Amino acid sequence: MTNQKAVPLLSKMKEHEGQNPISLHVPGHKNGVLYNEMWQDILKYDLTEISGMDDLHHPEAAIRDAEALLSSAYGAKKSFFLVGGTTSGNLAMILTAVKRGERVLVTRDAHKSVIHALELAGARPVFLNTKKDLLTGVSSGVEADAILRAFHKYPDICAAVLTYPSYYGTTFDLAEAVKVIHEFGALALLDAAHGAHFVANAHFPQDALRLGADAVVQSAHKTLPALTMGAFLHINSDSARLSDIRRYLQMVQTSSPSYLVMASLDFARQFVATYSEDDLKAFLEMRAKWIDFLEEAGYTVLLPDDSLKLIVRKDGYSGYDIAAHFEANGYYPELSDDKQVLLILPLIKKGIRFDPLHTLQALPKPAVPLDTFQFAPPEITVLSLSYAEMAERNSVFIKLDQALHAVAAENVSVYPPGIPGVLRGEKLTEAHIAFLKAISGKHFHGGERLKEGEIAVYV
Repeated sequence: MTNQKAVPLLSKMKEHEGQNPISLHVPGHKNGVLYNEMWQDILKYDLTEISGMDDLHHPEAAIRDAEALLSSAYGAKKSFFLVGGTTSGNLAMILTAVKRGERVLVTRDAHKSVIHALELAGARPVFLNTKKDLLTGVSSGVEADAILRAFHKYPDICAAVLTYPSYYGTTFDLAEAVKVIHEFGALALLDAAHGAHFVANAHFPQDALRLGADAVVQSAHKTLPALTMGAFLHINSDSARLSDIRRYLQMVQTSSPSYLVMASLDFARQFVATYSEDDLKAFLEMRAKWIDFLEEAGYTVLLPDDSLKLIVRKDGYSGYDIAAHFEANGYYPELSDDKQVLLILPLIKKGIRFDPLHTLQALPKPAVPLDTFQFAPPEITVLSLSYAEMAERNSVFIKLDQALHAVAAENVSVYPPGIPGVLRGEKLTEAHIAFLKAISGKHFHGGERLKEGEIAVYV
């Protein structure tokens, strides 16, 4: 089955709804009859594994066909729908690829779900610091030479987990990185959460699968028209280490998957697989309008490798100032940091409009200048305690000023993007303490008492 215009699961659901079925099964809303009219139209498609609807965890019909089209569209040996976001894909990918006690190379810009997967797997992570993108100033991948140094230091590394592209749309030479990883007989596992749309057209950066990755997880809901929590997992290797992936997907995903999410994944695949040159032309015209709109309003617009992303700055203002002003004018950015705001444009097709709505009001002067802080760990680091050792220890909260050289008992990450600056099991340095103090007034995950100036450490 290679007709990329087909949407097997969505079509089957439409066929079922057209029969005006009487629901005597879960979910409890009974095709939406317990809701008002607006919700009834939506919830008719909130189905379960009744006859004809197939089963995500043992697909034999519509879901099987939809996943086959997905693997064909992306050039993978096998692809899977995910209803738990890239988080569930990262968990399953690492759990199946890594045995307890094995070393894994992980770039320092890893999402917290990768860190959680390493802990669940009982791995021994080797953390590799990332290089800084010169245009944006954000963390962006690693040089192949740095990976080579890590393998020379720890030749028993069995897999490397890389992030490509970055949250901000920057990329690096992934092909060279994968080449080094494979030379040492290790697997290249990719968190490509923000790269699901790269296959749409050669205008975008190359997709991680085409650059040689063995397993790739993508958040379809981030850049394609899929519902939140919808993601893809692709396997492009015959390695026995990845052969048990479906069993782990059953472990980390619900046994009652959302058919609304799965149908949106079916549509998202069709959407990107049928993207045409005319569609790209419409997208680039829309993007140019947004760039002009922002520049005319007095902003500096940075253009990373991924054309779907725009990074907006203004001299004398923090990203938080800009984001607050945007929101006051009805525009809601993806995220902000000390220097800039990240906007994610839609991957429109011909006939879809997404133009600026109205003129931005003048940006008020910032009340207080914001100092920026750059966290720079060593190139290669390991945890001071193994995950098994951490499980046997108690933890206490102490003041940040007393925490130097203590071992952190919690992960702390600014969110978004959810990249940990402090890792559980890591010995705290002066740079860590400075990082924790710098983010205490921002939105973060972990750091239960960070706002009170305390951090959890092992005793």
